Amino acid sequence: METYNLDFVTEKRRRSVLAKLARGKVLDVGYNELPNDFLKGAVGFDLKIENKPKNYSRFFRGDCQEISKHFKLESFDTVIAGETIEHLENPSKFLREVKVILKPGGILLLSTPNPYNVLTILGNMFFMRPKYASHINLFTFRTMIELCNHTGWKCEKVIDASGGINIWPQKRDFFLPFLKPFCYQFIYVLKKDE
Repeated sequence: METYNLDFVTEKRRRSVLAKLARGKVLDVGYNELPNDFLKGAVGFDLKIENKPKNYSRFFRGDCQEISKHFKLESFDTVIAGETIEHLENPSKFLREVKVILKPGGILLLSTPNPYNVLTILGNMFFMRPKYASHINLFTFRTMIELCNHTGWKCEKVIDASGGINIWPQKRDFFLPFLKPFCYQFIYVLKKDE
């Protein structure tokens, strides 16, 4: 299986935006592959615990689709799930589980790839296989909003997480900006009812 080569310019922007939006006690779900160095005192949660960055306070291992088994009810103000939901077999269960561990009025910051990104569209048109193989769901804007409504979330806003993409990430010499509908990743700011 081939692996995904990270574009650190767009990843840095995405992680910075997520950290700026987070408030209170923060749980970072799926942190292990790319910890968020902009967070301070967050709790890390993932299937594997290989990285233990010093800016995180504690670490828990488990399946995020059963996250309520690991934490007390209403114990976090913010849950970050950066580039996680597209890897899950049951995204609806995950969204319901997160509501259990969030305080009333808490927020879920969810980032996920945009299937209408220009490079993804071109890849699909020419039957090009991606270098990463673990995305089992891709959510259009409308599908994600419906999924969130179906699981009881209120979408406060949708943000362009990447601003564009580095065309040649190895050399870092050309950043191609995209309009929001064609951006690489979205951040959905979801709120739990009070």
